[in-house]
Amino acid sequence: MTIADNLYYDAMECLANGRRAKARQLLLRAVGQEPDYMQTYVGLTAVYEEEGKKKKARECINLAFQLTRKKFQRWPKEMHWGYIENRQFLRAIANKATAHHEDGEHEAAEKLYRLILKLNPNDNQGIRYLLAGLYAGIGPNDVNEYMEEGNRTQNWSKIEKLLTTQNAKRHFWKEPSG
Repeated sequence: MTIADNLYYDAMECLANGRRAKARQLLLRAVGQEPDYMQTYVGLTAVYEEEGKKKKARECINLAFQLTRKKFQRWPKEMHWGYIENRQFLRAIANKATAHHEDGEHEAAEKLYRLILKLNPNDNQGIRYLLAGLYAGIGPNDVNEYMEEGNRTQNWSKIEKLLTTQNAKRHFWKEPSG
């Protein structure tokens, strides 16, 4: 593991514990260590979003996506979540798709959401729900609220109904077998 890896994971732990300033400090230190370490920008995106710094978050989303595209000039056939090194790239693509979704750029968002479902067919990120929300005309924050409500109440019927309804119309998700 590199110094930047350690700083990233320490920062994410700080962020999970509500220590945003410390998380940001660690991530900026990681940028100093490895300026092209893409995962750092995924982490900074999360910090800036929690701090309400939308412009800075978008800059990091764009940079992380650019670094991902630089690494993958052509998308691989698969990029499973189970391989930890893939998660940074899947997160960067998801962040870019969500930014498009929030900005009303539905075709661009759909293209990236579908790409993630192709790359990672088990959909460990819940992209199927975001795509269902896009098709239903609701934003990523609304989809996240449905998921949080399900987590609070231990009843995910609202989010599952959204998925079932939109998938019946668009056929974008197939439950993995086995």
